Amino acid sequence: MNGSIDYAEMLEIPVNTLNVTKKRGKKRRGEAEDLKERALGSVNEKVAEAEGEQPRVAQEENVVDYGAPPDLPPEPAQEKPQPRFLENKLLLGEFIAVCALCATILLTNLFWQDSAINTFFRGLVAEETPAAAPDERSYAELTPGSVVADADIECSVSEAGVLTFTGECSVYPPCDGVVESVAESGGAYTVEIRHTTSFSTVVAGLTYAYPAAGEAVYSTIPVGFTDGASAVTVSLYDGDSLIRAYSLDEDNDIVWNV
Repeated sequence: MNGSIDYAEMLEIPVNTLNVTKKRGKKRRGEAEDLKERALGSVNEKVAEAEGEQPRVAQEENVVDYGAPPDLPPEPAQEKPQPRFLENKLLLGEFIAVCALCATILLTNLFWQDSAINTFFRGLVAEETPAAAPDERSYAELTPGSVVADADIECSVSEAGVLTFTGECSVYPPCDGVVESVAESGGAYTVEIRHTTSFSTVVAGLTYAYPAAGEAVYSTIPVGFTDGASAVTVSLYDGDSLIRAYSLDEDNDIVWNV
């Protein structure tokens, strides 16, 4: 028995419906109808033979004709954005300005090296300052001044070589130098100044200290102030040794005894 008929009997479904889906082709309509009739007849005959009954006519219910797919409209071609006239003018103007600036710099470098624009651009380039050579001079090669500006203040030098005075005044370094350290103890400040690699000064007992460590100091600018409440001491060192070979003149200037 035909396999398709057995399957229909198991399901107990009479075959009375047949859907024929026709694809669009080049065959004529008459040929399509004839094919449909022959298909229906063949199915009815097989069912009748299986059941021993008169052939049933399969009823045509639905014939779906999808037809040709619709034609989609072509996608419009994308137009490239056209540059605006104003933007082109701005770019052209910037290009001309840059060229003019470069030409100006070139001409001034060639014919006017001390011009303001050359000075400005040279200032933009950081030039490394060569490190200063260490000062190897001894204290005897320097000319010190006075540590006080007021000649009325009495200064004295001990046998150990420590200069001492008491009075309200500004206090100056004996020579130019660089501050190595500033310390405070009990409300009094101590400033250590390096003049050369071997010569240094320590000023102690200041009420106020003006510079900070690392700053340059000069013999004409005070490094601190004393209110006269306590004595101020100034010690001069050659290396680690106190310098004793000096005295004070009538203006309290330091004079080397060498």
